[in-house]
Amino acid sequence: MSDGVSLSTVRIGEMPLVVETVPDSSTATVAWLLPVGAAGDGIGAAGEGESAMLAEVILRGAGSRDSRAFSDALDLIGVQRGVASAMHHIAITATCLTAHVPTMLELLTDMVRRPSIGDDAVEAARDLALQTLGSLRDDPQHYVSMVLGGIAHPAPFNRHGFGTEEGLMACTQASLRAAWTRRARPGGSILGVVGGVDAASVRAKLEALLDGWSGRSEEPSESAPPRRGTAFERQESAQTHMCIGLPAPKDSDHASMLHRLVVRILGGGGMANRLFTEVREARGLCYSVGMSYAAGRDRGLSSIYAGSTPERAGQTIECIRGELRRMAEGVSADEFERAIIGLKSSTIMNGERSSARASAIAGDVYRIGRARSLKEVVAQVDALTIDAVNAYCRTAFSPAALEAASLAVVGPEPL
Repeated sequence: MSDGVSLSTVRIGEMPLVVETVPDSSTATVAWLLPVGAAGDGIGAAGEGESAMLAEVILRGAGSRDSRAFSDALDLIGVQRGVASAMHHIAITATCLTAHVPTMLELLTDMVRRPSIGDDAVEAARDLALQTLGSLRDDPQHYVSMVLGGIAHPAPFNRHGFGTEEGLMACTQASLRAAWTRRARPGGSILGVVGGVDAASVRAKLEALLDGWSGRSEEPSESAPPRRGTAFERQESAQTHMCIGLPAPKDSDHASMLHRLVVRILGGGGMANRLFTEVREARGLCYSVGMSYAAGRDRGLSSIYAGSTPERAGQTIECIRGELRRMAEGVSADEFERAIIGLKSSTIMNGERSSARASAIAGDVYRIGRARSLKEVVAQVDALTIDAVNAYCRTAFSPAALEAASLAVVGPEPL
């Protein structure tokens, strides 16, 4: 954590701008969240998959530049960039030397306000999206997590984000241009900047570039509750892939940091966790097992993945469920101390990368309503106690809590 780091939040019209100035940094990263996520796509032929296509086409020309000229302009100032569609946003990330930040902001603003969305770009994006959609089952570990999301989340937030063939084929140049104009608005957008920049200068530059940009995108809302239960998809294979999902605290919940620590003890943070030790090492039931936690603005989900043979899949799931029940008894002092060190180390190391920090502060504004400094996040880790963790475990892993679990299975036979 660098000395002299300062964090400021202002508004550029309807859009929050968060700037973290790192005086000794020679680079800067922009993370721009635009409210064009998969949850806001139409259903089926109404445009399911348009966000995935838009994330691809907006890089293919903007302003007065065609695709090649736009790419060359970014390359000329050494911008490392990427665009990704997620459930709630399209995220644009871009990093360059601090001297080129004004030019980078000009180019990114062209991408947001004046994307070309040419017919050639649309066809290329469609071909790529259809190939991706068609290959989803080729990665069963990823695919089973998508199957889990379909039953563990409420609609429309249970989509996998890659669209449908019907929806992708229905997207046209005109429909994508109209969707971008309607959805990529300042209301619902968030911009984070981290690096060796002056916050006042960044603000002044963006106020000039975004003058006249107005409006708010309609935010998708829950249309159906989670289905939960069990989902099975047959895939002829020598392996069975399983994913258990458990409701978890949302990011603004005071228990979210407690949950992060518990997940690290149970199934994250390398090979010293309970699931790896008990399910894989002690019993040899699976070749891979681990746990992750996604904390959102409105809900959270913990996911446990395991890959095993069809013959041992049932035993694997029962062993995992046994470890989940055992968590209600609490954790040991050694487990607690090891997890604290690991969580704090990973927090600091990730936080010292400008790309991770830019995404983190923009994400904070969306999920909890304000940006947190790295020092504040580390202080939250330091404030955790073993008594608080064990009290949380008694509730979070009680029989009633575990009844809300969902299970997705991809393999030759159901469990």
